Amino acid sequence: MTVKAKQKNVWLVCGDDAALVQAKKKELIRRYFKGNPPDPTVFDGTGSFAEYRSALEGQSLFSSDTAVVIQNPFFLKRALKKDDEKPCAAFFAGLRELVPDIFLVITLDGKPDKRTKAVKGLLDFASLIECDYLKAEDGAQHMEEYLYDRGKRLLPDARAYLEDVLSQWSEISAPFLETECDKIILVCGDEANVTKALLEDSLTDYMDQGIFSFFDRLLARDAKAVREAAPRVFTDQAAILKNVGFLAAQFRRIKMLKEMDRARTRPAEKSALLGMRSAWQMKRLAAQARQVTEKEAEDFLLALFEWQYEQRLGGGSGELEDVLLRFCLHRRTGVMQ
Repeated sequence: MTVKAKQKNVWLVCGDDAALVQAKKKELIRRYFKGNPPDPTVFDGTGSFAEYRSALEGQSLFSSDTAVVIQNPFFLKRALKKDDEKPCAAFFAGLRELVPDIFLVITLDGKPDKRTKAVKGLLDFASLIECDYLKAEDGAQHMEEYLYDRGKRLLPDARAYLEDVLSQWSEISAPFLETECDKIILVCGDEANVTKALLEDSLTDYMDQGIFSFFDRLLARDAKAVREAAPRVFTDQAAILKNVGFLAAQFRRIKMLKEMDRARTRPAEKSALLGMRSAWQMKRLAAQARQVTEKEAEDFLLALFEWQYEQRLGGGSGELEDVLLRFCLHRRTGVMQ
């Protein structure tokens, strides 16, 4: 996460980690109003410059404090039309002069295009928080520090277990890890030490056996087990994003390993390029790779990316389960359509 502070009461919070964006938005409002924030006026992908100004100028009958949230505004999602350039400049000029009891947070899913006139103009005075996913190799450290700050000590074997679990991810949401830590703290109770056994019990359903065992069934082409488990693994939008990301990361690693095997890359270099920290991780990946050909891995990744693209465009007609089941049937038919 990157923070660049400028004007105290105008913030742009953006990035790929949508959960962290929302968490930081709420935290900024709470902190600015010292724990007693007004109910914010929220524009969720809607509104005009005139409507934004009206919300910022409007005050409660009972308090002069005003909070406004503009989520995914049109002027940051695309280049400004010529007719919008003057209203945008006037809106930004007004934001520069906001009185201290008015607070504005603008949020954006993804990274802003810093080449556009609107983004350049806003970042000239607004404070910025960029919310990126954590790298997999930083996940265990983040959890260890979060637990330590709350009086819990992660034992060495528990730390190694976390590294193994999190190494399966290409990127991780910090709020997701912190939610898991809160669960661990509840399970610990008065016990200060976090053991590997405790992690295995408390993380089993969500972080380990859920998606890990699902991945094993997928590699085994167990269509019946995949069909039965899919509703439990892909329960909601957050779980879909997380677990589809996991599958994509695993198949990318398998493809990379096969490419390096073909190029006769040295074992130490393989481990470094794949982000593997232990011989056990490499051994497990090699066993998984033996169940899939390089072409099958490529075909699955392509099918998964096409499905993701359709979802971003508005849903499409394909179901994620169809992509998974086609992979299970691929070896039998030889074609993944």
